[in-house]
Amino acid sequence: MNIDELAREYEEQYNVLCAKLDGLKPLLCVYRGNDLVLLRKRIKIYYDMACECKRVSSLLSRYYEEEESI
Repeated sequence: MNIDELAREYEEQYNVLCAKLDGLKPLLCVYRGNDLVLLRKRIKIYYDMACECKRVSSLLSRYYEEEESI
């Protein structure tokens, strides 16, 4: 596996996590009490993971560009 393939894998995981987030958001209107707190925690974790996947994907996809400019 090369760096570009790894960047694509991270991008795919970002898309999977975003789809999970889209599926959970409507539940914010339904859940109450402790269930709502747990749902918000889960959404926060998925959001943080998605942001990290996007960041790593971006870093990896620019790896060769930065190497050539040196």
